[in-house]
Amino acid sequence: MEEAIALQAIPRTVIGKQVNALRRQGFVPGIIYGHNIDPIPVQFNAHDLARYVTKFGTSSTVQVTLEGVSEPYLAIFRDIQYHRLRRAIRHLDLQALSLTEKVRMPLPITLVGESSVVALGALLLQQLNELEVEALPGALVPTIEIDISVLTEMGQSILVGDVVPPEGIEILNAPGDIIVQVTHVEEEKEAGTAPESVEVEVITKRPEKQED
Repeated sequence: MEEAIALQAIPRTVIGKQVNALRRQGFVPGIIYGHNIDPIPVQFNAHDLARYVTKFGTSSTVQVTLEGVSEPYLAIFRDIQYHRLRRAIRHLDLQALSLTEKVRMPLPITLVGESSVVALGALLLQQLNELEVEALPGALVPTIEIDISVLTEMGQSILVGDVVPPEGIEILNAPGDIIVQVTHVEEEKEAGTAPESVEVEVITKRPEKQED
């Protein structure tokens, strides 16, 4: 596991509809919860939180330092609510982890390498953009890399079962699920959707939770 980056939190006393006042003051309400701890209402500086998510994403572990608490919480992002129009974060749930207990979470897929057949003009279709995994917190990684250089012929695909996960990580998706596959550009032209150059299309994507 890469070293977790710190995120500062402040204990929150404002609850219910009154949290809108916090948002107007530049804070994002949130909750820290986990095994053997009571849920802790917290708030984050909205600017600092947005900068953190933009730079590091939400798939890695995070060290949450809470004002008044000596030891930081090692946590993962569990739920983020966004403003429907401005895309600003409106609420954040974090799950505190135990280093001795496995956790389930989605990890994003990163395609690496170059497919020779795609370089010649074939179409690469990506059908999964994340994998559901289970691991101890110490084994978690920010992303799972998929090498597409093994795709050398038309019609080939990479399945979940073809992926060798990092040590200590178990992939929970069905082994037969397709991650990426190569198809004929001509097939797409018949449907009137063929691109003029190589294109990666995400077929399925986990929706981000929104709040009005």
